[in-house]
Formats: sequence, structure tokens, C-alpha cells
Amino acid sequence: MDHNPHLAVVPRSGDDKGSEAGIERPDRVVNIAWQTRAAPPGAAENALADALQAIFAEEIYELPRIVERLNRLGVAPPAGAAAWSEESFQAELHRLGR
Repeated sequence: MDHNPHLAVVPRSGDDKGSEAGIERPDRVVNIAWQTRAAPPGAAENALADALQAIFAEEIYELPRIVERLNRLGVAPPAGAAAWSEESFQAELHRLGR
């Protein structure tokens, strides 16, 4: 399995990922390899992950340089934007981390 189809859906009222309501009960769910994935990653998520691996392999860690490299590599920005910005990159990582 590449995701957890049994992952509890918790209404989000803020950044409560680690709250009591968001914690799976080990005695009530099957522990699978990708415990926190509600679905397998899509093509855009895989492309972003591959690009970030390449960027970090170049020892680029500063946000402005990461964004510049994403744009230069031609990684599609989210929501049809023309290019990545620091704000869109941070928002996308926040969205993906939920």
C-alpha cells in the first residue's frame, strides 16, 4: 500500500495536526507503511518532491534560492500561477503537510 485508506478525516479549525482528535488509535487501525497519507501523491506532488531532492543535493537550502531553482527547472506552480514565489511555496508545503 502506498497510502492509508483508513486515515481519519478530522475537520480542521487550525493547525491541529497533533491534537487528540487527529491522532490515530494504534489499537483501532492497521499500521501500514504510509500511515499518514490519505491518498498516493499525484504527478505534481511527485514532480515537486523530485525537484526538491535535486535542489537539496545541490546544497541549496535558502528559500529564495529554492524558489528560483523551482522556476528555472520548470516545476509547475500550484493553482496555475505563472511562477513560484516564496509565499506560494510555503503555502503549498503547508497544504501538503496537512
